[in-house]
Amino acid sequence: MLDNERMLAHINEEEEKFILNQILDKVELALQRHQPTYTKFLNPHLLYLAKPILEQIAGLKFLEYGGYKRAERKRLAVMPDYYIKDLIESPIKLLKITGQFKFQQVSHRDFLGAIMGTGIKREMVGDLVLYEQGCQAIVAQEIIGYLLLNLEQVHQIGVEIEEISFEQLQIESERVKEIRDTVPSLRLDSVASSGFSTSRNKMSSEIESGKVKVNWKVVTDPAYFLDQDDIISIRGRGRIEIDELLGKSKKGRIKLRLKKYI
Repeated sequence: MLDNERMLAHINEEEEKFILNQILDKVELALQRHQPTYTKFLNPHLLYLAKPILEQIAGLKFLEYGGYKRAERKRLAVMPDYYIKDLIESPIKLLKITGQFKFQQVSHRDFLGAIMGTGIKREMVGDLVLYEQGCQAIVAQEIIGYLLLNLEQVHQIGVEIEEISFEQLQIESERVKEIRDTVPSLRLDSVASSGFSTSRNKMSSEIESGKVKVNWKVVTDPAYFLDQDDIISIRGRGRIEIDELLGKSKKGRIKLRLKKYI
């Protein structure tokens, strides 16, 4: 029997604790029945919280399914540690949604809204990859048949929908820029202003207005302290990761290496 309360004692947000409790219930079921169980799609912040907890559980193995390496939303398969990865059925599928979008601009929100308009909950939908002809949608395996029958239009435009293999997924290669700099401290406003090449005052304003996330959760305190491997993101401007702390300069400033994902 897992001690959920002890394992989640460091989690403060009630909604986060509720979802993590559900994940631990899945773990207990998997260990009791000696077979894999699957979570719904989790956002990056919940994945960030869940994985260290799962790594503590003896006799457990978990796998991530997002469709591609950089997927933000993923499902977890949890199972006894003797299970062989290649024998686990993937819990996700890929849909290709196409239509006459040449003269009608459609957005991520339009496609997501159309899918949810069929009655599907957000937790059953992973990343949506937009391209010129439409969208490739990563969805839970359980709902694929339902969407094939019920998704008929996006933004009042009729669509064709079919299941395709993940080998056909159209993902642009990620560009990474290395930044070496010194900062007076590991405060969020200091590191973010360095990584995003903007003034500290302007970055502080963006943080206070709720535009900046740390490890995929909005942080509104410019004085929030960061650590190695923390990820800072701003919608439309990419994200940076504290790749390595490199000690202090002669003037006492902190030397660091950042990775900027463009």
